Amino acid sequence: RYIFDQLITLQLGILGNRRDWQAVPGQSLPVEDGWLDEFLAGVFPYELTGAQKRALQDIRSDIAKEVPMNRLLQGDVGSGKTVVALRAMLSVVDSSGQAALLAPTEVLAQQHFRTIKKLLGELAQAGTLQAGSIGTEVELLTGSLSTAEKKEIHAKLASGQTGIVIGTHALISDGVTFADLGLVVVDEQHRFGVEQRDALRMKAK
Repeated sequence: RYIFDQLITLQLGILGNRRDWQAVPGQSLPVEDGWLDEFLAGVFPYELTGAQKRALQDIRSDIAKEVPMNRLLQGDVGSGKTVVALRAMLSVVDSSGQAALLAPTEVLAQQHFRTIKKLLGELAQAGTLQAGSIGTEVELLTGSLSTAEKKEIHAKLASGQTGIVIGTHALISDGVTFADLGLVVVDEQHRFGVEQRDALRMKAK
């Protein structure tokens, strides 16, 4: 009975937290991104798996609602979680929002940045000569950047010029503001505290 009391108290606390954050209206981001499907079909040399497609469908359904989404994407190393996360971030950017990917270490953040930039190609080259007719800016924000570099990225995030930002705890700092943060992806979320994750989430409108 003592164990049962502990478990039900924990479960009630979790349900209470869920009720609280769902009570705050979220921004509906209707997904009309057929062009993304065509673009990604040309970028990725393989067909998405059934599990990836189901995860994406769940995400696309959630972000179109006026209730904040909170999902755990679980899979083995190399199972394609980054592809699903990137696809979700692009859906938000296509709806004129911004997306942030929070990584626990600078090495991991740099790895995600290189991978995403390579996958997106000209789509991540907005503002450069290599850019196509559509695109966004993808930035890397970490603590090792110089003050001037950080200020430049902060300005682009505040103006909405940067659609996707990948970073470490530097994303949580007080100097970071977003024009319209629509999606936060937390990699290895168990390595961040609840308050740290909330600090980034609260930078959304």
